[in-house]
Amino acid sequence: MSRSKRSTRPSSASAAGFTVLELLLAVSLTLIAVATTSSFFTMGRRVMRDQSLEIETTQAARAAIDVLVRDLRLGGACLPVTGEFMSLEAVNGGGEDEVVTRTGLTRPDLSCVRTATPVDTLTLAAGSTIQVESVEGFSTGMRAYIRGPVDGEFFNVTSVDTSNNRLGRDRAFGKDYPGGSGVFAIDERHFYIHHWAAPWGDTPELMMQIGDQQAQSFAVGIEQLNVEYELNRNCPSCDVVDNPNGDEEWRLVEQIFLTVTARSDRKNQNDQYYRRTVRVGVKPRNLLPQ
Repeated sequence: MSRSKRSTRPSSASAAGFTVLELLLAVSLTLIAVATTSSFFTMGRRVMRDQSLEIETTQAARAAIDVLVRDLRLGGACLPVTGEFMSLEAVNGGGEDEVVTRTGLTRPDLSCVRTATPVDTLTLAAGSTIQVESVEGFSTGMRAYIRGPVDGEFFNVTSVDTSNNRLGRDRAFGKDYPGGSGVFAIDERHFYIHHWAAPWGDTPELMMQIGDQQAQSFAVGIEQLNVEYELNRNCPSCDVVDNPNGDEEWRLVEQIFLTVTARSDRKNQNDQYYRRTVRVGVKPRNLLPQ
């Protein structure tokens, strides 16, 4: 007996393709998948943006503290070791302090850029030039310091006469200086916080001014610079002051505490700024030498 043949003709449901309900279900699932993927993508972008803000803020804080620590530690190098020279000046601004650091410049062979007036030559307060023993290492626009037996004063070098060993100066001195007075090339840096109106709001930044040159932005987002001074007094706890009061307290300074707070350029997804605070202690080489 032969087997009956099964029909291979498609059913009416298969021939008709997907039903409307099936299409709606497929579209709905697709939309849900796309929405979920988009949500994860958006969230990922926000997380990456917040991480980028954190990294940039941390880098700004570290860059600011590294340069300040370096300049404070080198303060006074290649400069007078006697007299009333100050390698550091500061202004207490209640969290937005200002700091001026001074370091002697060096030549490529690491020797100090300094000279002296001839022993038999009196440098008058008035005048536009200074006779020195050698102008090697000095250049136009450089900050300089002339020191007499007790104290001295700053000036800017306006010209360098290599033939006659004369330095031009931009100002008259407050007094005459005897022969043998030292003349030093100075790297003077002024750090302070400045606020500017960015399109997204008030933005603080740490400014650095070298000598009398125009100040430049050094680190954006630095909103706090606090300088404190530990004195060799009432130790072992030791007194800590916001600013030494006069020469006597400057002579007691044992250590400087720097606190730098950096703030992110913009707010994170929680509408808050990311902040990073770094605090370090520094022992300068030369504050107010005897």
